[in-house]
Amino acid sequence: MKNGHNTPIIADSSALVSLSSITDNNHQIANRQSLQIEKTDRQVIVPGEIFSETLNVLGKKVSKEIAIRTGSKIIKTKMFIIAETTLEVRIEALEKFQKQPKSVSFTDCLVMAFADEYETREIFGFDDTFRKNGYIRFGVDNLRTK
Repeated sequence: MKNGHNTPIIADSSALVSLSSITDNNHQIANRQSLQIEKTDRQVIVPGEIFSETLNVLGKKVSKEIAIRTGSKIIKTKMFIIAETTLEVRIEALEKFQKQPKSVSFTDCLVMAFADEYETREIFGFDDTFRKNGYIRFGVDNLRTK
């Protein structure tokens, strides 16, 4: 596992939606986390499926304008890197999905598989599923790898 501030953080739509929606219950914490990520000059890997899911959720629950603005910001901001899913990551996500209770989405398993692929435990997301599977929700869980 990579250590230090160069290790990327994997994004989940839960955090990206919260970051973009000022009425979201987790907006302030997502904003603080985002500023912390920027301050430490770390990269946030956004799986392509998470990018799509984020824009779809924002478009339906907030507004199409906010969804477009968010998509544009993710594409243009150096901190974010959109990564397409490889066959290997998809297979690993499917294996994780098979072992999870039915309340856990395939998309969450995909985020965890990306974390494994990038050798990080940190996820920019709020779903408790990540913590239960041994990952660290950046800025939420106090467990930090040194």
